[in-house]
Amino acid sequence: MEAGKPKAKWYVYFLIFIAAILGAIILSNLAILQTLELKSIDWRFDLRGPQPVEDLPIVILAIDDQSDESTPARWPWPRSYFAHVIENLEQAGAAAIAIDVIFDQPDRSGPEQDDVFASTLAKYDNVVLTGKLLRTFSRYSFETLIPPYEKFIESHTAWGLAALESDLDGFYRRYPVIQEYNDSLYLSLAAQLLRIYEARGDNSYRYAMSDQAYRLGNHIIPKFDWLGMLINYYGPAGTFKYYSFDNVLDDSEFDLREDFDMDVFDDPGDSALGIPPGLKYSGALKDKIVLIGSTIQELHDNFPTPFLEYRNANGELVKAEMPGVEIHANALATILTDSYLKPVPILWVYALVVLLGLLIFLFARYTPTVVSALLVLILLALYTVLTIFSFVNYRIVFPLISPVAVMVLGYVGFTIYNFVLTQKEKRMLRGAFAHYVPESVIREIMNDPQKLSLGGEERVLTILFSDVAGFTTISEQLTPHELVALLNEYLTEMTEIVLEHKGTIDKFEGDAIMAEFGAPIAFPDHAQMACRAALAMQAKLKKLRMKWKEEGKPQLHVRIGINTGEVIIGNMGSRNTFDYTAMGDHVNLGARLEGANKFYGTHIMISEFTHRVVKDDFITRPLDLIRVKGKTKPIEVFELIATKDTKFTDQFNEFLELYRKGIVAYRKRNWLQAIDIFDYCLKLVPDDKPSKLYRERCVDFRLNPPPPDWDGVITMKEK
Repeated sequence: MEAGKPKAKWYVYFLIFIAAILGAIILSNLAILQTLELKSIDWRFDLRGPQPVEDLPIVILAIDDQSDESTPARWPWPRSYFAHVIENLEQAGAAAIAIDVIFDQPDRSGPEQDDVFASTLAKYDNVVLTGKLLRTFSRYSFETLIPPYEKFIESHTAWGLAALESDLDGFYRRYPVIQEYNDSLYLSLAAQLLRIYEARGDNSYRYAMSDQAYRLGNHIIPKFDWLGMLINYYGPAGTFKYYSFDNVLDDSEFDLREDFDMDVFDDPGDSALGIPPGLKYSGALKDKIVLIGSTIQELHDNFPTPFLEYRNANGELVKAEMPGVEIHANALATILTDSYLKPVPILWVYALVVLLGLLIFLFARYTPTVVSALLVLILLALYTVLTIFSFVNYRIVFPLISPVAVMVLGYVGFTIYNFVLTQKEKRMLRGAFAHYVPESVIREIMNDPQKLSLGGEERVLTILFSDVAGFTTISEQLTPHELVALLNEYLTEMTEIVLEHKGTIDKFEGDAIMAEFGAPIAFPDHAQMACRAALAMQAKLKKLRMKWKEEGKPQLHVRIGINTGEVIIGNMGSRNTFDYTAMGDHVNLGARLEGANKFYGTHIMISEFTHRVVKDDFITRPLDLIRVKGKTKPIEVFELIATKDTKFTDQFNEFLELYRKGIVAYRKRNWLQAIDIFDYCLKLVPDDKPSKLYRERCVDFRLNPPPPDWDGVITMKEK
């Protein structure tokens, strides 16, 4: 032990290194350290370098700029193009074919295109199409399975999920080989393609998954974590062999544009003249697995991977995102060759962390400061070499960040470590909440961080959901820069209104907003404040539309759903990475009401639970008795029109009074009376969709009366 060190410090050192061990284990769950861990794997990929792919039976048929320029039609192409390419690939001897393009809707060129494509698919059993699993809200189980257009899979054509999930830093490293939806298992595109390749005609091919691994035929695929397999990338974009789509499309039966048409696919070549044969005769596609996908930048199907930056043959640093189709190719190659990246079991990781912490403790306790510092540096270097060696030679992924954290934190000391952690926590809390809750709430949270401990409490709140109608169509009219600018302007104005009315922004989902009223700080009139916020949002949006019209920008219209009820509110997540959010049936109902506006042509819909609280303060009108999907008990919904003190014209007041009488007549089965009332309503307000809807129902029920036990409830078919 270094001279001058008192014995009392033994306990201090011991506590410091115990804290370092526990701290490293806990910190390993933080999002930032998880991202650094993944970055360290990228670094190991860079040190390992690209791997040879010449012996792999995988090629890519690129929907590239050249193909788009040479074909008679520009993208999106008629599906007869794909049918023609499939025929040519089959002639060239391709073993399996995957199309990384989602065909979930009829061809815009006409039904004959779908007929040709479906007919071609029915002829072959080695073609795989693409579907997707759409997640509407990542924190809830709002998922929708979108298979290919039903005409294409009537003949049992295989299809797989385009399952690309990014990490927190936007990079794509992991691959969900199999996913579960509604108690059924669905293969990814790569997995389905491998099944077709390996088990063509073999009905005994099986697949399954557990918490630790996937099983695909004879392949046991280890999961890196719950998100899936860690892809063993063979190199940067362009590592696999690429052919242009038009090189397979261009044959004697298909005419490209005049400057491009050379019938290269079925050109037999002329060895005497040095002309190589086309792809049909060259053998380049024989027995190959062919993945068809886009490389066109404008289609936004290129993604960052561990090989985002690399040095080319000239030693120049190149930055290139990888097409999604090549990511599938890398995942396929990983499984096909069983070259998995195997994570070290978690218990081994914990044992390693404890061992390294003990060594640091011994160095710091029993060696002089300079010697201990040198020993720590040597230990850091040796462990880093171990992680690189095991990755490059044995594909074993040792964690790097958490063990290094033990060594660094242990040596720096408990006091400095605790100070840094405390400051970081405060910055994180202020940064996480600054744009979502009022300043008064932030101060309360900072004064009492225990309010943000994991878990939740049951509390009656009002939940507001808003969404821009037809946003997908609007987004297609703008450049990415214009879209972001418009969306930011809209969200900024709406957020300010929510915060002004004591609301808390729960999350943004693209153009959608979820907000709570009555949390984290409780106040009694949360339902009224939510309704006032909704009306203020619509009023502000009306002014924005006038401004946008003058600027030549699209006009945004927003649907809002509001519900009041008991929810679970609090921090959801891991001990160190969490979100302050609400969940429960009443949250889900609020989201459903927002979407239900579309059916009734309304802008703000509130539930009966909110209506009971606010009916004396606001002007509303009944809309319907509905039963939302997945529930048996119906609820009554209302349109929120204005505050109670709003002055309307005599004509509009007469309209509201008649409309309510029409609803009463409808629910009493007085069809003729209701028809007369709604006819008069439509004279007063011709474009009122609820009046039109009820009139149509009354006409229908008059001709086809409902059963005696009819309760007037409408079941919503969509979420």
